[in-house]
Amino acid sequence: MRPKNSRLLQISAILGSAGNSAVHVAVPWLVLETTGSSAQAGIVLGISGLSVIFTAPIIGGVIAVLGARRVSVWSDLISAVSVILFPIVNGTLGLNFLWLLLIAIFGAMFDPAGATARKSMIQRVATEEKLSLEKFNGQFEASSIVGMIAGPAGAALLIGLVGIDTTFVIITVAFILASATVRLVSIDTTAATRTQKATMSTVMHETRTGISVLWHDKPLLSLVGLYTLLGAIYMPVETIVLSRHFKDLDQPYVLGFILSSMSIGTVIGALQFHRVIAKMSPPILVMTSMTSIGAVVCAMALLPDALWFVALGLVLGLAYGPVSPLSNFLVQRRVPENLHGPVFGTQFSLSHVVTPVSSLSLGLIIESVSISLTLLLVGLLFIAVTLVIGILGPMKHLT
Repeated sequence: MRPKNSRLLQISAILGSAGNSAVHVAVPWLVLETTGSSAQAGIVLGISGLSVIFTAPIIGGVIAVLGARRVSVWSDLISAVSVILFPIVNGTLGLNFLWLLLIAIFGAMFDPAGATARKSMIQRVATEEKLSLEKFNGQFEASSIVGMIAGPAGAALLIGLVGIDTTFVIITVAFILASATVRLVSIDTTAATRTQKATMSTVMHETRTGISVLWHDKPLLSLVGLYTLLGAIYMPVETIVLSRHFKDLDQPYVLGFILSSMSIGTVIGALQFHRVIAKMSPPILVMTSMTSIGAVVCAMALLPDALWFVALGLVLGLAYGPVSPLSNFLVQRRVPENLHGPVFGTQFSLSHVVTPVSSLSLGLIIESVSISLTLLLVGLLFIAVTLVIGILGPMKHLT
């Protein structure tokens, strides 16, 4: 019996996100193993990560012209090629810093393509199978999060068991399976006019159209702006502030438990999105989720014992869980289906523009301000930005 398209899309989301997140563990490890330099590992991650800023919106235009399924299939195959290049070059020419940087940039440029394309297929799959769009959005995002949890843990385990080169081979297989799985999905989304030729001109036209639609939808634009700002404020909390705190305590395992509890909470929250949205309007849900996250960060400023920290991580994940499904759902309701790719691509690009800047800023701030005060200020800023934009901005008109 042929699997349902919804199940195939979810499996592809798990495999694709697992592959992408595993790469973020394996590549720094390989750089450190090859060069012995933490600085060079940071440079490779930073430069390769910034490269997606320029490709994400264009990929949305490509999706609008060629179709989401085709872009997803090929992007995962290209990711597979970029990953297998690491052991191939290492075994033939020998890796150095330049090779590591070039291959990492090549792979990172296509990172958003598969995820954006799969996200662009959600509405059509739900419609064809007569699924609740709210429920399927939550299931899809939960699947992606499961992959993001499994990828880093799997990569770390594999590096210890079979070595870094074999780990890259296994990640390659994950990308190939993600491509093959989405290829089995029997529906596709393409631009309204199939007569369009796949030229750079038509891609840029679809990209500009998608950005224009988002720009003129002020309530949706305000939501995207809020998510972008809050992402910039919050992301360094996990990557810098909490890491610094538990490094000072020499308790890396506690940080691992906290991040795991956040992930578990996010999966549960995403799966409950369809129930939450039935009881709350989108603006109320956004403000409730975001102010709750801010309150949790403020509570973390008390620097409680490990068990309380883990519990706060679970609550934070539960609050964040409905965020991505809600964003998908609102785009699906307010934007023509053929423009989902450009809009999702623009969102992805915006989130990656501000995160490196905020990480650098918070990294410098924490050198002169205590961890407790930093967390308190971040939490209060989180709440203030949410309330100002939610109450005074056009986001309150979201439906």
